Amino acid sequence: MTDDSGVLVHARANLWSGAEAVGGHLILTRDRLSFRAHALNIQTEPLDLPVDQIVSMHKYNQLRIIPNGLAVTMASGTVHRFVATKRDRFIAVFAAYRQ
Repeated sequence: MTDDSGVLVHARANLWSGAEAVGGHLILTRDRLSFRAHALNIQTEPLDLPVDQIVSMHKYNQLRIIPNGLAVTMASGTVHRFVATKRDRFIAVFAAYRQ
């Protein structure tokens, strides 16, 4: 289920950061969910979320009609919202590794 680098799922994604949808890549490993922005974005800070602090991953509809959102809820209550290809895969692999 993992590749040689330990990556479980890797996909293009946008991270909602304020009013900006930051384009980049979302990467799930056994230890963390990471977002890496493309260099052309205004906001380029990496985001690393420890898997053991993630309470849930669930789908949501962008603008209430476009089925491409992935919401990640942390133990702290913070919710990170992504627009991600392979969102079903992220959810399924996360659930499998949480068991």
